[in-house]
Amino acid sequence: MKIKSIWFYPLLVVITLNYSCSNPGYKTSNSASETNNIETKIDTNLWLKETRGIRDILEDSKGNIWFSSPDFTAKFDGKTIHYFSKDNGPNIVANIHEDINGIIWIEDGFKIFRYNGKHFIEDKLNNNSVSKGNQNSLWVQRGLSPTDTSYVEPGIYEFNQTSGKFYRYPVNRDDNNKYLYFPTTKAYVGKDSTIWAGTMEKVFGLRKNAFISIGREEMQRQNDSIQMGIRGIFVDSKGKLWIADNGAGIFVYDGVEVENFTKKHKLNKSDTEGNSLHKAFSIAEDSLGNMWFGTVYSGIWRYNPKTAEFKNYTKDDGVKSDNIWTIYRTSKGELLFGGESPAAVYKFNGKAFDRIH
Repeated sequence: MKIKSIWFYPLLVVITLNYSCSNPGYKTSNSASETNNIETKIDTNLWLKETRGIRDILEDSKGNIWFSSPDFTAKFDGKTIHYFSKDNGPNIVANIHEDINGIIWIEDGFKIFRYNGKHFIEDKLNNNSVSKGNQNSLWVQRGLSPTDTSYVEPGIYEFNQTSGKFYRYPVNRDDNNKYLYFPTTKAYVGKDSTIWAGTMEKVFGLRKNAFISIGREEMQRQNDSIQMGIRGIFVDSKGKLWIADNGAGIFVYDGVEVENFTKKHKLNKSDTEGNSLHKAFSIAEDSLGNMWFGTVYSGIWRYNPKTAEFKNYTKDDGVKSDNIWTIYRTSKGELLFGGESPAAVYKFNGKAFDRIH
């Protein structure tokens, strides 16, 4: 019996090493099972290439999941990830749209690209651009190229089946601060058909050809020395507008006034000894009515409005990325969390987070 066990052990090691080497997508993890000494297989074959963060996610009408980053756009068809880079499409920090004809569009504020079934081609914004948004329109913010030395009037384009129109934001021209109203969020259609769009300095809401502006004054930040840095917006199931600011935290607009949500719940950096909710980037709501917030260096937060309870998920819970750029809700009601460093996409399993892309 001793002879058999002596020969069996090295054979098992050889088999394990051979399997690991021949399967580059195979890894072992003890993070969730160290106490039981059980190894868990993690399939990394569907992980996205490393890049400077996953900036936008979209599920199209065919069930494909699209991801955008500064270095590539990717499509997951349920089996394989297909990449589109500067060699066969856009090389931009992009927002992704699908129009009512099922065509995928990618925009970054000063260019727009159309997917022709094989690759992306640069296209002009015209009356062929239509989407599932307000009045079947595609809403695109006007941006500013980082290399452009001239002032570009900030605002938002509307394109539908019959016409195109540009709405200028109600701000004074400032040649010395041309990036104040540079687009920082994707345009968002609210429950009341208000079109919301975020810039570094303000959030603008367009309804019936008139703008609502939410900035430092409306957020009661006149004496706040923290630089404005709006990064995410979201309208919940009750119609409230949530705003994520990278430095001042979460704010909520109920249609009348703006509440400093982070300050109210004492989750500023000065209020906590550990993670906080002051560097917020992304917001979403799940099917149960819980609010989710993605942050920089403070993981992912879940807030239950019914109980006013918070839960913070960190690296110990599977959130390995330093920054959660975006949160997207799929047609099945699942939330996908796109991160940076590493550029990963996570899904909540009920207790912790699994990296799925």
